[in-house]
Amino acid sequence: MFKGFYTATSGMLTQSRIMNTISNNISNASTPGYKADTLATTTFGEVLIHRTGNKDKSTYTPLNDSSMIRTADELVTNYTEGNLDFTERQLDFAISGKGFFEIQTPDGESRYSRNGSFAVDQEGYLTLQHIGRVIGEDGPIQLPTDDINVDKDGNVSNAKTGDELGQLKVTDFTDYQLLQKVGEGMFENTDPANELESDRGVMQGALERSNVSTMDEMLGMITSQRAFQSASQIAKQYDQLMGKAVELGAL
Repeated sequence: MFKGFYTATSGMLTQSRIMNTISNNISNASTPGYKADTLATTTFGEVLIHRTGNKDKSTYTPLNDSSMIRTADELVTNYTEGNLDFTERQLDFAISGKGFFEIQTPDGESRYSRNGSFAVDQEGYLTLQHIGRVIGEDGPIQLPTDDINVDKDGNVSNAKTGDELGQLKVTDFTDYQLLQKVGEGMFENTDPANELESDRGVMQGALERSNVSTMDEMLGMITSQRAFQSASQIAKQYDQLMGKAVELGAL
């Protein structure tokens, strides 16, 4: 009977984590370049069930394997490209194909993102707001003006004079499993040897949408809520059965 409690409560905890993941996806459905997550689950703590005698417990017969707990395994990120929004804004950029923009945080750390909704800070540096400065091939890109042109190779030039101002750095990775999410749409590379130069495919005046399917996420949330409610009802029934067993034992 206690096995049922393990099964029901672990199911409730797992479904709760799944709903948190879905909620985070939905809240970032409009974040440019955001990549949706899926929580993978697995069984935990498999045990071997044996049959023993009523009185003689010295001998037993193996019956089958059983797992009493369902638990979260890992968070899987979907790196497929989102659709493009053509904004015609000069400081909006999208990457065609694989790769990420590199952003330098105020503490000097490198972060990677598909979000190309950039701006120019008070010192003239190209920035991703609230994150840090955009890195070019020669370091952070400083602009004398926000009236710029950027070609498909990421070369930045003054739209009026044609002067070269830098080149956007686009970085790809050998193994995406070594990337770790550190914020909405931001990634950290956990192994420097994992970096790989990307074939440049920069588009100016466009933003990549999130690859979150709101309809699929809502359906997933409804399914998860129903599973949570079912597990909750089963736990209540086991609790009632335990109460009855205690009452009978007291007679």
